[in-house]
Amino acid sequence: MVETVIMTNDILAEDFLTIFISSTLVLIFGGFYVGIYTAVKVNLLKKWTMPIAYIFWALTGYCMYVMGSLMHINTFTAKALVVAAFGLLLLPHAVYYMQHKVHEENKH
Repeated sequence: MVETVIMTNDILAEDFLTIFISSTLVLIFGGFYVGIYTAVKVNLLKKWTMPIAYIFWALTGYCMYVMGSLMHINTFTAKALVVAAFGLLLLPHAVYYMQHKVHEENKH
């Protein structure tokens, strides 16, 4: 008689709070990254504060890693999280690049 064993990767109850906090910090740190980046680009903050924005991006990536590892995500979802992290990094650059180009083309 052959017995079939089904393995599941359930989220442990003791990991739920850590997952909840890390996913919340993804939103908060991501917001700080975009906020500081934007404030530097519109000259509300000095240019020397830009590395602080990138520190917040790195913290966002780390929290995504913690969240994903505790949730036992598969490889496809892990790749999607990496793409999302790099998308978050590059999107503000693309927005302000396009804004700069449009402003140059339509000088007042």
